[in-house]
Amino acid sequence: MNTWLKACLAGSLLFTPTAFAQSSDDDDPYAYPEQEAERAQEKAQKDDDDAYDRRRKLVDETDEFREAAERESDDGFQSMARLDDPSLGVAVELVGGLLMVDSARGNFSDNKPAVGVRATYEFGRALKTENEMWRQGFIADLRWIYGSLSDGTDFIKGDTRLHYFTLAPAWVFRFGESDFGFFVQAGGGLAYQNTGITVGEEETKVNGLKPVLQYGLGIRGRPGRSARFMFRIEATGLRRGYANDFFLGGSAGIGF
Repeated sequence: MNTWLKACLAGSLLFTPTAFAQSSDDDDPYAYPEQEAERAQEKAQKDDDDAYDRRRKLVDETDEFREAAERESDDGFQSMARLDDPSLGVAVELVGGLLMVDSARGNFSDNKPAVGVRATYEFGRALKTENEMWRQGFIADLRWIYGSLSDGTDFIKGDTRLHYFTLAPAWVFRFGESDFGFFVQAGGGLAYQNTGITVGEEETKVNGLKPVLQYGLGIRGRPGRSARFMFRIEATGLRRGYANDFFLGGSAGIGF
């Protein structure tokens, strides 16, 4: 009897379903109100720290950009000031006007037409500065002006040809942001004088070089920068030895 009962109990255990331990959120430790408040405070503090880190990173990037923008060119920062005006600052102009040669006969001047050529370089662009007043203010002119005089009778006649070669820097005062400006100039060079005196059938030639002091003022314009058209209206003095010659005229040309 006991043997049969034991066998039945052992057999029933084989058909008993296996029980597994179940887990649920309800098994978590009970959180007291003080702990909930502490957790909320920690989360708020973490959010504040993250927001502060983001703001500080943004400020640092802004400061780095500002420092780069204010950095000089020799520190490795490439300036963008020339992008809106890629001109080389070189110009060639034809010159024409009235040459007032100091008269040897006691008159104020012998007035004759004159022509010439001028090459201009805006050397202020080569300066390491982003100041537009300095970049476009300094210019230098290499100029040649030619004029001639002729006077006398059928028996005695004199012909004089004058060549002025000058190099002169100038300072241009622009009229605000316009394409026009007032300039003053001073420089020097040489005057080559070729004179021929004819007496009857014989001609005697006299050539000579004299130093020249050039000074003057005028108005310079470059209207419509895309067209690169340039012009000047000027009054220039040419001190040639003891003689004071003057040139009144203008020029027009193209810039590059």
